[in-house]
Amino acid sequence: MPFSFDQGKQYIRNIVGRVNHETMLDIGPGSGTYAKMFPDSKWTGIEIFEPYVEKYNLKNLYENIIIADAREYDIKSLGTFDVAIAGDVLEHMTAEEAVLVLDKLKSVASTIIVSIPIGHHPQGEYDGNIHETHVVDDWTDEKIKEVFGKPTWSVVDGPIGVYCWSNQKVMPKICVYTITKNEEKFVKRWADSAREADLLLMADTGSTDNTIEECKKAGVVVHEICVTPWRFDHARNANIALIPKDMDICICMDADEVLEPGWCQEIERVWTPETTRLNYFFDWGCGIKFRYEKIHARHGYYWHHPCHEYPVYDKRIKEVYAYTDKLLVSHHPDPTKSRGQYLDLLDLSVKEDPACPRNAFYYARELSFHGMWQQAIDACNRYLALPGATWCNERCYAYRVMGRCYAELGNIEAAEKAFHNAAGEAPNTREPWCELAMLMYRQTRWEECFAYAMRALKIVNRDLVYTCDPAVWGAQPHDLAAVSAWHLGLKDIAKEQGKLALDLEPENDRLRENLSWFSGEKS
Repeated sequence: MPFSFDQGKQYIRNIVGRVNHETMLDIGPGSGTYAKMFPDSKWTGIEIFEPYVEKYNLKNLYENIIIADAREYDIKSLGTFDVAIAGDVLEHMTAEEAVLVLDKLKSVASTIIVSIPIGHHPQGEYDGNIHETHVVDDWTDEKIKEVFGKPTWSVVDGPIGVYCWSNQKVMPKICVYTITKNEEKFVKRWADSAREADLLLMADTGSTDNTIEECKKAGVVVHEICVTPWRFDHARNANIALIPKDMDICICMDADEVLEPGWCQEIERVWTPETTRLNYFFDWGCGIKFRYEKIHARHGYYWHHPCHEYPVYDKRIKEVYAYTDKLLVSHHPDPTKSRGQYLDLLDLSVKEDPACPRNAFYYARELSFHGMWQQAIDACNRYLALPGATWCNERCYAYRVMGRCYAELGNIEAAEKAFHNAAGEAPNTREPWCELAMLMYRQTRWEECFAYAMRALKIVNRDLVYTCDPAVWGAQPHDLAAVSAWHLGLKDIAKEQGKLALDLEPENDRLRENLSWFSGEKS
């Protein structure tokens, strides 16, 4: 039809605004939609249906309007253009004809923009124009990229796909977004680290301190939202809804997190037109560093789960990951911040999605944080029984939680069995061996304590996953090995391991005192 969907238009405005667009070519103007969008450009139009020229007053919108079939017309004879647009045109011809037209446009324009229906959209003759018939009525995102070649930039906006091929640099627009409540001490640091973004957006959920004022001082766009009953996914989805549609890349952060220098250049380096999500590094603090995935495309994602929420892809188009080892987000948490709401929200998460192993694990762990030992054990068993609970590191962690809970209940035999099960799940991680060594230490079972500690120390490769315990890569295994070796009469090993422990924690008075005993300075 001479008119088209509103979807996609904001993206076209965004693309054209980023490149030179003094001269523009419109294939199939119809009612002159694009000439009206960019009235300051010098326009040429090629329209196949002559009655539209008069009906829509195209001669007043276009400096040069040509009545011709773009499939047959010598477009090169018109000279060159900054931008060529084929808006809702290519579906009116065969795929082979569409490729031919697009190749013609690529030969005369620095930037080509295509708008095309995605999915099943049959259409027949309209207003006496047989050319309005859809010849191909089932274009998909994957098929377009296969047939027309890799675009510089693309997006699917509801029923419309927008694709851009450009010799000019079309930089992605980046929005960093967060939800806040009483974060006045963090927001300036957060905003300063993200300064290179095109937009900093904050959705405040009820701050009673100076969070909002501090954000505004830092140049952050602030919205106040109310989420009742509270859940994190609903708050973040409300936050996403506030992000302008012309943004390409969204970075979700908490206010107590910081983007380390060089982040923007790294995103621009690794993000391709097909990319929908970026896998990067997150430093949780306390020596825990693991992969993270909260940088995503503006469209196609929503947050899921009331607590420990996660961005989920809605599967309209294929999800494509980019990976980098050179982008880091660091966490600088407030140790006084309450996690009192987590347990109820995780209980809700499990009830809403009982088959989700991620929810089940987090719930079990949270119960242990609250000293609910038997409930945590039962929840761990429910997690371990789920068909989807297959990740060995997380299963190892669940058994470790069980072991700690059994130990708190005084059931040492069950604790030991749980830790052995943990080691069976992930034998090449230090954590379960250190758990066993600590359990043996508390039972003064020195031979076993020494054996488990030394087994842990044989593992030199650290898994960068959230299940990692920083203590096992610090002084702990050396300390356990040293103490148990001393009790076994292995004084040289005790001295060696005691020194290694102190080297890792030089301010630890207990380790210093121990080393003096191991070295024979005290008796």
